[in-house]
Amino acid sequence: MKKNIVFDLDGTLLDTLEDIAISANEALKTLGFEARPIERYRYYVGEGVFKLFENIFAQDVQSHETVRRAVELFEAHYATQFDRHTQPYEGIGKLLSFLQARGFKMAILSNKPDAFTKKCALKYFRTWKFEAVFGVREGVPRKPDPTAVLEICERFSALPEECFYLGDTMIDMQTANRAGMKPIGALWGFRDEAELREHHAAYLAKTPGEVIKLLAAV
Repeated sequence: MKKNIVFDLDGTLLDTLEDIAISANEALKTLGFEARPIERYRYYVGEGVFKLFENIFAQDVQSHETVRRAVELFEAHYATQFDRHTQPYEGIGKLLSFLQARGFKMAILSNKPDAFTKKCALKYFRTWKFEAVFGVREGVPRKPDPTAVLEICERFSALPEECFYLGDTMIDMQTANRAGMKPIGALWGFRDEAELREHHAAYLAKTPGEVIKLLAAV
């Protein structure tokens, strides 16, 4: 019985795109660069804040120092307004309540900085119990490296093959597959079905309600 599940955060539990874009664009404008359209951020996010700006500057590569400064500016601004537009996706509360009632052990693993990950979990998901809430931590490789998610399996006292992983990007599918977990692709998130299929999602769900149907038999 696989009653264990790890969730990605941005694009899976929370629609954070607008707040991320606002803070990133503020950092860009401060440094003299043009703001990017909010929709472009769907393809920039998912690999951590430093990589976010490397992706933004992919066509006009900037120095490590410029990227580092952009990260600092982003984090300072994001801390003041991370919750201005962010909301859980429709149906997420029902999904979490269903899983908790069915005895699932749950955790969150994000490539967002650890402090922001915990702030988001505390603000939006304090109603539910999570065995672990991890963002990017010093000394722990970020996703898709499986180190952190295997640490969560230990918290669950479960083997990786006894765990599901719900996420919305190729990074999440790679993380789950490298760890030996069952990856579920969230089609309501930031990326599309083709990306999730290409990176070997074992299951695809159009809504959180479809995840309930998938896991109801577990």
